[in-house]
Amino acid sequence: MKRLISALLLLSLTVPARPDDLPELGDISSATLSPQQEQALGREVMLEIRSDRDYFSDPFTADYLNALGYKLVANAGGGSQAFEFFVVRDSTLNAFALPGGFVGVHTGLLLAAESESELAGVLAHEIAHVTQHHQARMMEAQSRNTLPMLAALALAILAARNSPQGAQAAIVGTQAGAIQSQINFTRDNEREADRMGLQTLVKSGFDPRGMASFFERMQKYTRFYETNAPAYLRTHPLTYERIADIEDRLQGLPYRQVPDSIDFQLMRARLRVLLETPRDAVQWYDSRITEGADPLTPTILYGRTLALVRARRFAEAHQELARLKKQVPDHLLVYQLTAQLRHDEGDLDGAISAWKDALAHQPDSRGLHYGYVETLLEAGQAQAALDFVSQRLQITHGDDYLYELQARAYAALHKELLQHRAQAEAYVNRGNISAAVDQLQIALRSPDGDFYSLSSTEARLKELRAIMDYDRQQRGGRRG
Repeated sequence: MKRLISALLLLSLTVPARPDDLPELGDISSATLSPQQEQALGREVMLEIRSDRDYFSDPFTADYLNALGYKLVANAGGGSQAFEFFVVRDSTLNAFALPGGFVGVHTGLLLAAESESELAGVLAHEIAHVTQHHQARMMEAQSRNTLPMLAALALAILAARNSPQGAQAAIVGTQAGAIQSQINFTRDNEREADRMGLQTLVKSGFDPRGMASFFERMQKYTRFYETNAPAYLRTHPLTYERIADIEDRLQGLPYRQVPDSIDFQLMRARLRVLLETPRDAVQWYDSRITEGADPLTPTILYGRTLALVRARRFAEAHQELARLKKQVPDHLLVYQLTAQLRHDEGDLDGAISAWKDALAHQPDSRGLHYGYVETLLEAGQAQAALDFVSQRLQITHGDDYLYELQARAYAALHKELLQHRAQAEAYVNRGNISAAVDQLQIALRSPDGDFYSLSSTEARLKELRAIMDYDRQQRGGRRG
């Protein structure tokens, strides 16, 4: 799937490519994409990405990234455009904007960012690609050759599943004819995204120099990568002139030193641990301490404690956690780690108590919701789990994993029809309408349905089938 994602990102921020050339798999009949078409295309790509093992689904990392992203969006002039920021497990330095406001960041980039302002600079740049509708503008500029290029790219992307090498060759061949005519326009896109991104950084209270420093490091990374890169990667316009243009714009701005938030620091420590084996993560932190790092800094304490929990070295983890609580007593990730430690050492009652305490302090955290309900289900408290999930779903309607947990709770309570209804809503919120229809059809055959539940299920099935018919008509209309 890494090859598939790489193929999709033909207009990405860094070393390879950006998604301006993403194929609309249903084909297109006009030169530009409407906002509805951009959303549909983005959802179609995201359905593929979310189903892959390289989609990094840790809710705490995702929530941090979305909080940072929306702080920038609020100052980006994007109007009512919705965004979703997500993480892809990949060691390369890359970030990308998909049509419809979906912005992905590689784990390698998150770890490589040396300050929160650098990470904010990357996100601000990608947000500008979305708010300025660069994907649609690219298609308008390439109206004469967009259609055959997208058709060929669609075939290449699908071929990537079974033959990554062959797919890469197909993509390179497809791009060869179009890349030169695109390069000047994509340089304009990049400069516009840089300009808009700098404005967003300043308005959001970050150091705009973070964008320049990170891009300079990307330029060095690109030079290192170039020896093995396909030709179309080497034409990506991350140029010295572009970096110089950013630095020129910085000349008139006052110097601003912005300290990193504790959220940024702990997020990176968490990410480092989750990407390593438990043993390697412990060894990494032990080596840092041996080399002179202060063992009582919050990032070292948090990272090492989490690594010890994952390595099941619980006695040491308790000692480190006690030290961590003195340094950072009220942080979300410290509450979560307390509950996780008790859960992993087999104290389910203690874990439930810790989750409740955490939720009392951080009631809106998705990660805490998930951990609490999962522990209730594991402890055999399915009704309590169902009550909590149902209450949360009245507030948060679009959380697919909460619906998944609701389905598990109904299954534990032997409520078959409601189980499949809940699973259907989980699929709806992942964009998989076909799978949702299948679940509703199973629900209608369940033996425990009463008149009301069967009627409401039939009504929901009719709604989803209408959505599927509309999507088919839209694809057919674009082909015509």
